[in-house]
Amino acid sequence: MKKQMNEAIHARRGVPVWKKIFLQLSLLAFLGVHSTSYAITDPDLSIQQQVSGTVTDDAGIPLPGASIVVKGTTVGTVADFDGKYTINVASNGVLVFSYVGFQPKEIAVNGKTTLNASLEVDSSLLDEVVVVGYGTQKKGEVTAAIASVDAEQLGIVQTSSSIDAVKGQISGVDIQASGGRPGQTSTVRIRGRRSITASNDPLYVVDGIPLIDGSESMSDINPQDIASMQILKDAAATAVYGSRGANGVILVSTNRGKVGKTQVRYSSQIGLTSAARLVDMMNGQEYAEMKREARRSSWNGTIPADVDVFFDPVELKSIEEGRSTDWIDLVVGNGYQTNHQLGVSGGSENTTFNSSIGYFKEQGIISNQDYERFSGRINIDHRINDIFKVGASFLISNSIQNWGSNATMGEALAINPLGVPYDDEGNLLFLPTNDGIRTNPLNELVDGAYIDERKFTRIFAPIFLDINIAEGLNWTTTFGPDIRLGRRGQFRGSLTNDNRGGPGDASITHFDTFGYTLENLLTFDKAITDNQNLKVTLLQSTQNSRSEFSIASVTGIPYESQAFYNLGSADNSIVDSSLSEWTLNSFMGRINYDIAGKYLFQASLRADGSSRLAEGNKWKYFPGVSAGWRISQEDFMAESAISELKLRASYGEVGNTSVAPYQTAGRLQGTAYAFGEESALGFALSEIPNAALGWEVSKTLDIGVDYGLFNGRINGAIDWFRTNTVDILLDRSLPFTSGYNSVLQNIGATRTQGLEFAVSAGILDNPNGFSWKMDFNVAGYKEEIVELALKDENGNPVDDIGNNWFIGQPIRVWYDYEKIGIYQADEEALANSQEQKVPGEIRLNDLDGDGLITPDDRKILGTDTPDFYGGFNNKFSYKGLELGVFFYFRQGQTIRSDFHASNNSLFARYNNLDVDYWTIDNPTNANPRPNENQESPRNGSTLRYFDSSFIKLRNVSLGYNLPNSITEKLGMQELKLTLSGQNLLIITDYETFDPEVSEDAVSAGSGIVPSNKMYSLSLSAKF
Repeated sequence: MKKQMNEAIHARRGVPVWKKIFLQLSLLAFLGVHSTSYAITDPDLSIQQQVSGTVTDDAGIPLPGASIVVKGTTVGTVADFDGKYTINVASNGVLVFSYVGFQPKEIAVNGKTTLNASLEVDSSLLDEVVVVGYGTQKKGEVTAAIASVDAEQLGIVQTSSSIDAVKGQISGVDIQASGGRPGQTSTVRIRGRRSITASNDPLYVVDGIPLIDGSESMSDINPQDIASMQILKDAAATAVYGSRGANGVILVSTNRGKVGKTQVRYSSQIGLTSAARLVDMMNGQEYAEMKREARRSSWNGTIPADVDVFFDPVELKSIEEGRSTDWIDLVVGNGYQTNHQLGVSGGSENTTFNSSIGYFKEQGIISNQDYERFSGRINIDHRINDIFKVGASFLISNSIQNWGSNATMGEALAINPLGVPYDDEGNLLFLPTNDGIRTNPLNELVDGAYIDERKFTRIFAPIFLDINIAEGLNWTTTFGPDIRLGRRGQFRGSLTNDNRGGPGDASITHFDTFGYTLENLLTFDKAITDNQNLKVTLLQSTQNSRSEFSIASVTGIPYESQAFYNLGSADNSIVDSSLSEWTLNSFMGRINYDIAGKYLFQASLRADGSSRLAEGNKWKYFPGVSAGWRISQEDFMAESAISELKLRASYGEVGNTSVAPYQTAGRLQGTAYAFGEESALGFALSEIPNAALGWEVSKTLDIGVDYGLFNGRINGAIDWFRTNTVDILLDRSLPFTSGYNSVLQNIGATRTQGLEFAVSAGILDNPNGFSWKMDFNVAGYKEEIVELALKDENGNPVDDIGNNWFIGQPIRVWYDYEKIGIYQADEEALANSQEQKVPGEIRLNDLDGDGLITPDDRKILGTDTPDFYGGFNNKFSYKGLELGVFFYFRQGQTIRSDFHASNNSLFARYNNLDVDYWTIDNPTNANPRPNENQESPRNGSTLRYFDSSFIKLRNVSLGYNLPNSITEKLGMQELKLTLSGQNLLIITDYETFDPEVSEDAVSAGSGIVPSNKMYSLSLSAKF
């Protein structure tokens, strides 16, 4: 066993001279090692002597770059390429020898001048165990594409959602913010999209139990309760989850107790937030000039003598006094974030526990938006005897989110800057100007004027019984109830933009989900010969979900202080409710087999039966197979600096649960009909039943390499994948005589393929000196639609232009006319063209050259799919100081900014971005002339497409770990202070808001809330 471990680390006997030179240069470049001392002799050690020697592994192989430190000091050196070192040390001193992948060793000098150190392999690193679907595996034996994130990585960014903390840290995992509201969830895509119309969200599994409602549920889990996440990316890894594994699987393992004395953990964080980026709108004088220019356009380039007719009295007074209102500044302010966590863990030989309570609060940069969460968790494991073990994971979470009004930011962006927010007595005005077009956005922020309160309570409590039947044979039964209770209360007062002086309205919605998972798992794990190992996993699983929904909406509320309570007192009401239930029964088998830990094989098969599907189509099978070859374990690799080299390949088929409950049977809707001379209410089918509906199926081929260099100091992975998704749900058009417009069928197909690269390097590793660790990942993929509902006369797939779906193109593209400039007054084409061309209006690209602009001149302008994306993290340590710098990037994608559609229309009744627009005296090609006759310029949609590539300084932090001499006096094990900043820098050509913040790549327009930057101070302690 020891020999195998040493071979796994590596050996360097008999290395040729050229290899030594190459390896030495590599060490200098990547590890920054040198053979001189890096600290001054400690003055307390007065009697000094020179000690030299060699550092090797227990097989006698030199360890270049090994660290040698005088214990209790900062005096140290590193071994040269042959493992040799020289250091000055007191005759009674102690030397500490360390090297990545080996256990540290202390040797007393005792007056000796030669000390050779032999370090033993740290087997815990070689045998690192990772969580996979329904079990664990040694990291070196994994044959699928699986990536891991530990608690330290999750703690880099302070956020309410653990998913948001993963952003930029895993190759192939693309996470985009959907807005800057407190508690707002992000969009997660693992290896791109596969489905055109169904969900592309991954499956989330917490402590072995699949969550009922996906990414929203992750907001209920305290990020500091998470020990690790494993992201299953290829189909061989996700096939064990069958019909729910098409979009990847995220496995979440929460903290569990360890044997030892009770440990208390406390952390506290407070941060101040502000908008990361804001837009530059016109001020009052610029707006007034735009309004005049719009009139010139309407009056053939002239303005009547009486200019006052174009401005109301409020505007005129503002013009005369040079007054301008910055509405964005009034609406957007500063917010804060605070996070407090208390945890207790420990246990005896038979019973361990880990418990925590947490409080998180984020006040948004818009005053009526906030998010607050209370959470508590306790995990208990108890070994009854050598046969039986029981355990439980109990989570309770309660959150309140005040969403705020979409109109607040929308009105602040569009409202006339010549208007005023208050009257002479300081009271809020409803209409800042007399035109009656835009309301005062500050009315939305009055306490109680607009309420959108969302409450959630989550109870998640899986329990398990583990039975050790015999050596290598184990049975586990798990029952996981999952309850989520939600209530949304909405109220819109009479002075809000929605009601504009009319009566207030309100609604209250309840949505409750009760689900459970019952699973029985039988595992056989045994060495069948000296070098052959076999592991068999069998699973039976049942998952059920029942959701109830009810809503009551009213208008004509008698007094607004009642908000959404006492709805029975309102004049008019509408009530609705619904029930949805489904069950999934599953069986799964998996075989893992290896020879000498070098030749690896895995195969699995899962059968899913769903109540969502009709008889005859309820069951489907999902296979997966993978193999690996650990080349680094071969004898011919013993003389190599390569400590890990594993080739792996996999293929699997997984599904997307894309059929809604009851969809195959056809659903009814209410309809009125004549019954004699009276009108009666009846029911009719709203859609054609289709018993043949089934799952969308993704088939993935993955080829990967896991690598490690210099005893694991550098390691990473490279993956290429291709996913073909078939049976995609699309509507097929029907003839008018059928009585229906379309029928839903499994008829579409897509293909996604890409490349992923990740590397992690311990460039410098000196426990008592300077250390530097670097992580980098990048991924890129290509989506393309292969088949759609439409076919030509030969049966070949054709484009669906109405839905912007094109064969051979990504799932989402921007299909529009292309702006190539602005028509200028001196262009000869204006006089001879068949097309109406007006100076100052947008000039389009006439693709077919016929002199006319027709729908045939539209083209694909871009896609929301990035060319590549990833992250780059550096951590520098010196003694107790830690500096972290983390960058996140997305490159090559195009954003369609609906914000520009509404806020760059150059329509003189709304405020506008401060842009360079066309006039007779300023014949620019950037933006068209202002106008009054239409609310947007002709072909104005062409102004909203932008390259939204960016590099973002996601986080920078400076931490200090207080020395033991201080913490021991305070009765603590650890005490750390950290100052950090998030989203401090964004490098992009996109000139308005944060280019990342979008709703599925379409800028959220005027209702968007800017993303935040934050400065925070945190403290963490262990007792």
